[in-house]
Amino acid sequence: MRKKFGAFCMILGALLLFSAVFLLIYNHVEASKAGQSSAQVVSQLKDVIPDRENQPTDSVAEPDISKANPMETVEIDGYDYIGYLRVPLLGLELPVVSGWDYQALQVAPCRFSGSVAQKNLVVIAHNYSSHFGNLDQLQFEDEVLFTDVTGAVTAYRVACVDVVPPSSAEEVVSGDFDLALVTCTYGGKTRFVVYCNEVITH
Repeated sequence: MRKKFGAFCMILGALLLFSAVFLLIYNHVEASKAGQSSAQVVSQLKDVIPDRENQPTDSVAEPDISKANPMETVEIDGYDYIGYLRVPLLGLELPVVSGWDYQALQVAPCRFSGSVAQKNLVVIAHNYSSHFGNLDQLQFEDEVLFTDVTGAVTAYRVACVDVVPPSSAEEVVSGDFDLALVTCTYGGKTRFVVYCNEVITH
């Protein structure tokens, strides 16, 4: 009986080990695919986003910041994008989809709510290493940049970081910060949030 139980434990352990290795490989492949997709979209966005530095001021249209249409978008491969994020410290350039669903999150970070103009933008993404997986490396005063589809660049600085339960979505959305970047912690039981405030230049 003990031999049978021991054999069962060995088989179970081998299956668990195989499952863990399979999951690790799967996550790596998904992260790699997501990173490649994001890089391609950012390249396409840069091709269509106007260069504001080389445009006369009166030729740059002001974005519609009404609640019904808080940010302008550009469609690429069936998704509407509001622009792209740059996180210099992490070497990230990531497109941001206008709205979110689980399929869109496989491709790129997504706007969960808010807008740049209303100073309440919340962007969510998977914790792929190619997306928001290294947000925990950011610290106070680190730079985050957002370029919208009109070519306007908004600079932010990290104000604080936090780990919150999934039920705290309303707190994140209604928080007193201009930008929040949100991802799952490993294991998915909590959320890691980077809160940022806009850098005001005169």
